[in-house]
Amino acid sequence: MTTSQDITVDVELPYPPARVWLALTDADALADWLMPVDGFAPEVGREFTLRAKPMPGWDGVVHCEVTEVDEPRTLAYTWRGSRMRTTTTVTWTLAAADGGHTRLRLAHQGFTGLGGAVLALMHRGGWKKIAHTRLAGHLARTTSKDNT
Repeated sequence: MTTSQDITVDVELPYPPARVWLALTDADALADWLMPVDGFAPEVGREFTLRAKPMPGWDGVVHCEVTEVDEPRTLAYTWRGSRMRTTTTVTWTLAAADGGHTRLRLAHQGFTGLGGAVLALMHRGGWKKIAHTRLAGHLARTTSKDNT
């Protein structure tokens, strides 16, 4: 029996979808709030790598490939770290909300089996922090820079 341990994080950001989309699709922005990135462009089929600080049991590298781009609504890419036996998928979905805000949903899917459950548990807290704190902080910093 295979069980999936998908991760979903929802956040409402006080910025318009075009602003959030830019944060998700600009390599410099990604490096600021997610991880340094090599080779990213929002083009289906584009392979890229994300690089974090290595830690015991992980070299810090995540291999990805863009699988869907529907500007400014959906960005999806595969996600495979060095300790992951299967490739998972990260999907960002944006929707306009009242007051010029954006409802953002992160879905990280494809964690299967016992090993997948452990990896999902490890990713879940990180994704919550990334969506609620790091991305929101990036948007606040770049918005205040634009208004000065």
